[in-house]
Amino acid sequence: MDRILIKESVLICPRNDEESLMILKLAQKLGLPTVVSQQPHGAVLKREKKLLARIQEANPDAKRLVIVELPGPEVEKELEDQGFEVVIIDHHRYDGLDRMQEKSSLEQFMDLFGIGDDELTAWGFDPKLVSAVGAIDRGFLWELKKEGIVGEEKKRVIEFYKSLTNELGIERRQKEEAKAREAWEKREVRDGVTIVKSDEDLISIRDAVSFIVSEEFDEPQPVLILQGDRRMYLQDSDRAKALYDRFGGFTFGKDRCWGILSEERKLPSVDEVLSIIVK
Repeated sequence: MDRILIKESVLICPRNDEESLMILKLAQKLGLPTVVSQQPHGAVLKREKKLLARIQEANPDAKRLVIVELPGPEVEKELEDQGFEVVIIDHHRYDGLDRMQEKSSLEQFMDLFGIGDDELTAWGFDPKLVSAVGAIDRGFLWELKKEGIVGEEKKRVIEFYKSLTNELGIERRQKEEAKAREAWEKREVRDGVTIVKSDEDLISIRDAVSFIVSEEFDEPQPVLILQGDRRMYLQDSDRAKALYDRFGGFTFGKDRCWGILSEERKLPSVDEVLSIIVK
């Protein structure tokens, strides 16, 4: 573990999903000065208020900024012009910005700071559970099987992962799960693609729908999720990158998942999406 790296750095990280929460927990154990973004999914660096002042408050001696899943090349350049080294941790492909990586952000963070099983154990974490959080973010629950995590061990991992979900806001999660279940019950299947629609567009039901899919099927299934006129996602399809190329938005999950928000542009129709992903 590089103590100099810790002393001279500031972590800038959202707290909007299980992986980012896990990163923040490890940063706290490291004693790593941190600026926490309160933005939800879709967070970008330019929306952070008084960022430079917050960085200086977190660590007046900072020379290096480690930025997790907060894209913003223009702001990153401004920070570099201020004399900071900017280290990007990410694994997504955004509209016009490719930051896809094989490793999840949690795995990249642990590599950067040299966090191994000994440190995790000493801090009271189960290394297998922490590793599984990274695997889930890399390729969702399907990735666990590739890691040899099955049966009771898989149940233990899911229990830990859901404890992180609840820590982010149990009432909100309960609403997401209820809305996801309601939408799932009304699903339709067209050309081998399961289509899930919901009028609820103020919260994302994508993650909750993903857990339902994992309960229903043993293997990944293409699922198109449409929430009002604000959100659209495609899960588990080798055509996700084709949708990104056509409509923009972002990809994740090793380029097998795609999403788009209406803040970026008008959502495509279901027929438009199916015309690209169904071959």
